[in-house]
Amino acid sequence: MAPRRNKETLLKKVLSQNKRRRRFLQNVLIAAVARRTKILRVGLLILVSCFNLIKRRLIVRSCRRFVRNNGWWGLVWNDYSDDRFKKTFRISRNTFTYILEKVRHNLTKQIVAELPVSPELRLAIFLYRCGRGDYLYSIAEMTGLGVSTICCIVSEVANAIVETLWESEVTTYMPKSEIEFYQKICEMEQMWQFPCCWGAMDGCHIPIKCPSGGLKSCKEYHNFKNFYSIVLMAMVDAKYRFLWGSCGFPGNSHDSVILQSTNLWQQIEEKNYFLNISKKIAGIEVPPLILADSAFQLKSWLMKPYTNAKLTAKERYFNYRISRARMVTECAYGQLKGRWRILMRKCESLPEEVKMITLACMVLHNICISKGDVLPRTLDVTIDPNTNQKRESSEIRDLLHMMDPSKPRNYEKKACRIRDTLANTFWLEKQAINDGQNEK
Repeated sequence: MAPRRNKETLLKKVLSQNKRRRRFLQNVLIAAVARRTKILRVGLLILVSCFNLIKRRLIVRSCRRFVRNNGWWGLVWNDYSDDRFKKTFRISRNTFTYILEKVRHNLTKQIVAELPVSPELRLAIFLYRCGRGDYLYSIAEMTGLGVSTICCIVSEVANAIVETLWESEVTTYMPKSEIEFYQKICEMEQMWQFPCCWGAMDGCHIPIKCPSGGLKSCKEYHNFKNFYSIVLMAMVDAKYRFLWGSCGFPGNSHDSVILQSTNLWQQIEEKNYFLNISKKIAGIEVPPLILADSAFQLKSWLMKPYTNAKLTAKERYFNYRISRARMVTECAYGQLKGRWRILMRKCESLPEEVKMITLACMVLHNICISKGDVLPRTLDVTIDPNTNQKRESSEIRDLLHMMDPSKPRNYEKKACRIRDTLANTFWLEKQAINDGQNEK
């Protein structure tokens, strides 16, 4: 009996040990499965989170309704060819870089809330707006910025260009010394065959929408061409560069009144602006002259054509010579408005903003001339695209909304003597040329 009990006891021990071993292995397996399940769940959650971030993008708190399109300017700068870049912004890459370096410090913004618009994009938006004349809504949709942001950028860039570059790109060409006056006079005489002339002056209308102010504004800004405008009055040298400009007077203002309201008129009338410079022609001392149309007052320094009802042959020939020399203003305005089409179309901005945009376009015009950035003939308003020939003067003035001349009564006797002397000189030159041709 004893051996049999020992065997039963040993068998029970072996069975209990096997049972404990199976239970232990089962617990280990359950723990391993639970651990792997947990790891898989955590990994799956991470994958789902990453997938959602990639799919939805990272949401950043912003006050803008639309997502900013950061790829437009990168595409333009990196992928556009030089010809397409100039066709888009009306200037070359070198001119763009030059302007950007001059105004970068005024266009750089320090904003903590979100990433600011870069100076490059600000300048590109301004040039696109001025060159194409597109609406603010179109540019806003193209760049992903708000309409008010585009409007502020255009205004800020225009102010920066005028404040930074007006002195160095416009005022610097205004003669201030005797040598500079003689240089301007020589250029005008060599290129346009008019003696003692150093510049030509004329005005044109910049179309705008009717400003607020009721019937008074409607009357002041409504011009004789039957649209609302502000007046740009400028002086141009022989190379189509702007020497001086004034913009902002209502479209119903007269040319002579605008000129007499400027600082240039006061400087010439009250001070010895021309430094006693003169040239004796047929016994008459002729000072440096500014050429203008019949809308201006005849002065000893401001020459205008004859406005008699019946002109003699000599007077008609003088009017032809002065009109030919005054074509520099038509060519300058044609290139200005041909390159910057915003000046030819009705602008929805306020008159003060249009004024700054116009002055900024004048600065850019002079920069393009100094940098040799030639305007394509297809954009020059003075060229007829059908015949590829220069348009008639009357057609150019109508396309550019230039001021039509009127006949003020005020004149100086000295100015009349100077004009008669120049008319006699031109007539004698013409007769001498005709006599030489007859002898041949």
